[in-house]
Parts: sequence; structure tokens; C-alpha cells
Amino acid sequence: MGDGRLFEALDAEWAVVGASPQARNAFERWAMVEPALASMASPAEALRWCRAATPAAAAAVLGALLRHAGEPLGARAVLQAVVPALRTLAARRVGGPRQLTRHTWEAADDFDADVVEVALRRIAALAGTSPTWPAQAICESTWMTVRAALVRSSRWGTFESLDDDVADVVASPARSGAEALALAVVDAVQAQRLAVDDARVIYATRVLGHTPAELASAEGRKVRALRAQRVRAERRLVDAGWAPRPPVPCRLAGAGAAAEG
Repeated sequence: MGDGRLFEALDAEWAVVGASPQARNAFERWAMVEPALASMASPAEALRWCRAATPAAAAAVLGALLRHAGEPLGARAVLQAVVPALRTLAARRVGGPRQLTRHTWEAADDFDADVVEVALRRIAALAGTSPTWPAQAICESTWMTVRAALVRSSRWGTFESLDDDVADVVASPARSGAEALALAVVDAVQAQRLAVDDARVIYATRVLGHTPAELASAEGRKVRALRAQRVRAERRLVDAGWAPRPPVPCRLAGAGAAAEG
């Protein structure tokens, strides 16, 4: 089910599930212990509210849902909240250097389904926790895992299951600095040597190419604080065994990017 049809099916399913009596009953129970949900009547209403809310307010609601993602309905609500972002991630399968072509990936399995599967595993891992930015904790970790599989598959020309441990990926000297760094970050997270939030900052600025100013603005943070977090995170990454090869690219493209990073 490629070409975004999986996400369309998820949307259609959610239109029924999100406001069902079972969903309302579960949501009422969650709202009793989650003030962020108190003014809403169903998971469907909570997700609609998130789309119009400020990032911080939406994160509070999604965080409340994530704390109840140990229940299937809670996990489904969180998944639906990040479906738009996952759809965007899945669209990356045909873009960028060294990524897998659409034909090669789909000859083995459906890429959209793999993205959703990885996201569901991430949601399960985060269930009951309270990350500051839950959508990013889910989606950026999902993309790091999928990106590692893309790099690995394009390197050897074969599809390797996303069920494989990403930590088994070895960055060879032939890979670009950005690819090697991406795999090192995934490695460190899988080995629990680097926190997901720290990995997100490194990945967003050093691999995806966002400047610290752009990321800080999106998160409502001060640039200086974000830079300090990245410095600490990169020290942890070095302690975990990653040796940078200068220059480490701050952006994938664009003149003057190194100065911005």
C-alpha cells in the first residue's frame, strides 16, 4: 500500500475510532489525571485542538496522550497525531544523495508501512514517559532509524529489515561525514550512551542541516542554550567512540553553512 495510501487508510480509520464510545470512555479516564485533556471530550477532539495550538500547548496534550500509550487506544492516538509528519518522512524515500530509489525499496517491502512500524515501536518505547517535545522524540528517532536502513541498503544494494538492530550498522570510511555522523548518533542512542533529545539536536543541525537558530526558534528556546546542549551532546558522542573527520558538515547544502552552524 504505497503512494500514501497507508496514511489515507489511517486517517479513515481514525475518523471512526477517534470519536467512538470506547475512545470517549478511555479519554474521560485519562482526563481525570491529565489536566491538559480536561477540557476535551475525545482523542479526536484532542488531536484537532493540537493542530491549531501553539507548539508548547500541543506538546502538552500529546505528552498527556503518550503517558497513556501503553494502552492500544492511547498508542493509536499518538500515532495519528504524528501521521502528517510520518507522511513527510516517507516522502523522503526518493530524495537525496545515496538514498534508496523507490523501485528498489518497494520491490522488497512497502516503505510507508516500515515508517509506521518504526514509529509504533518508538511510541511503545516512550509510553508512560514525558519528553518535552513528544512528536519530535517520535519522528526524529523514526527517521534516524529509517535513514540508517536507507544508507545501509543503498551502500550494498540490498534491503535489510528494519527489525535488525540499527546498532549493527558500521559506518565505513567511504561514507560521507554526514552519513557517518548519522549512523554514529543512532549507534549511541541504541547503546544508551546518548539521550534521544541530545541525539535529536545533533541530527537536526549536523545532518539534516537546520541551523541552531532555526531549531531554537521552532522549539521556543534560546539559541545559546541549544548550542550548549549540542556541545555537551557531541562530547558524549565522542566519549561513546565517535571520532569526527573534519570538517563535519553543518548543512547538507548551501553556501556559508559552516558559519551558521
